[in-house]
Parts: sequence; C-alpha cells; structure tokens
Amino acid sequence: MQDQPRYEAYESSTFFKDGLSSRSPVEGTVPRGYLRADRQLFTGQIANSNNQARGATTTNANTQAGTSGNANTPSSSGSAGAQSNGNNAGAQGGLTTRTQATSSQQPAGDANDAEDFPFPVTQEVMERGRERFEIFCAMCHGFTGEGDGMIVRRGYRKPPSYHEPRLQQARVGYFFRVMTEGFGAMPSYRSQVPVQDRWAIAAYIRALQLSRMNQTQGTTTTANAESGGHK
Repeated sequence: MQDQPRYEAYESSTFFKDGLSSRSPVEGTVPRGYLRADRQLFTGQIANSNNQARGATTTNANTQAGTSGNANTPSSSGSAGAQSNGNNAGAQGGLTTRTQATSSQQPAGDANDAEDFPFPVTQEVMERGRERFEIFCAMCHGFTGEGDGMIVRRGYRKPPSYHEPRLQQARVGYFFRVMTEGFGAMPSYRSQVPVQDRWAIAAYIRALQLSRMNQTQGTTTTANAESGGHK
C-alpha cells in the first residue's frame, strides 16, 4: 500500500518515447463545460452561414435609402446595419423591438449582431439582469441608463445614453459584445460577469429603452388628443 505501481505527477517514464508519464489530451479535446457550440449565446452574433446574407441585405437597404456612415462597433470588423424591425417579440416580451430609423444616424453595432435572445426572457431573467446591472453598470450608466452614474458626476468620462437613437436601434447582441469585449473607456467584463448574466443585463437594458420609448409615445398621443390631432 505504501509503494504503489503508479506514476506521480510530472514523474518521468520509460514506457513512452517522450519520457513523460502524463499524456497530452487527444487533439480536439474540449474541457467539460467549454464546448460553446452555440455561437449566438457565447459571442452575441448570429451563425456565419447567415452573416453574409444579412449583411448584404442591410447594405442594399442602406444604399437604396441613401444613408451612409461608419459602424460604431467594439471590434474593427463589420459594417453598420440599418434594419429596424423587431422579431420574435412574443416569446421574449417584445424586448427585441427597436425604434424605426428616422435619421441618417446608423444603429450601433453591425449586421452580424444577434437580434434575438438565445433563451426565453422570463421574469427571473429580468430580475437577475436588474440586479447585475445595478452592481456592475449603474455606477457609470446610471439607474435609468442616461449615463449619469455617481462616478460620472464626480468627473469620470460620461458614457452615451441608452436612449440615443443609435443605441435604441442597436441589436441586443451589440450590448452583449460590448460587455464581453469592452468599448471606449469601458473595460471588458468577461471575467466578472458570466455569459448568462451578460444576456440578462442586455435584457434589462432593452427594457429600460422600451420604457422610455413607451413613455415618449404616450406623451405624444396625449398631446395629439388634447389638440384634436392638430399640430
């Protein structure tokens, strides 16, 4: 029992040609829990097979509409997308809805960013997103997303408001990528915020945007009603 016929860690071996007792993993081996086959879930972007088609469609739409501009993305690749329709709003509570592009300002991100969430957005997901947002984001972006957090009030660089048209029109995958890769003065939160929590925060950001959009639309509707529909 005291002297067992086994190799200790990093002990040499005369059995294998390379003299090592520890064997290298077989080529292509993936550690448990790190397969990451779901591209959208782990990158915030759609599958490669659809990237070119969606990018081409967006480019054609921009050309026909006579719009132009540079992409504002956390990475150097890709072109800005101008599609502004909301898809899959039923299962996800309308959180993929984006405002119609009414100006020449391009949405943040690019045509490869995912428009939908990779899993259903439930009340639990929203509550988790709110909680994580208030821990990791509110100090800069503020509790309402205006970019007026406490450290900004004390001199730190002000981030853009989530309620700017280019961010209201951005796809949810863009927010996930910014959290993962960082952008501007914002560092990457890849190590602090797990993948699922990043998507939950993106859902809460979209909810903040929709609340402001609905509020604005309601004010406009009320004003029109009071004036009899006349401007």
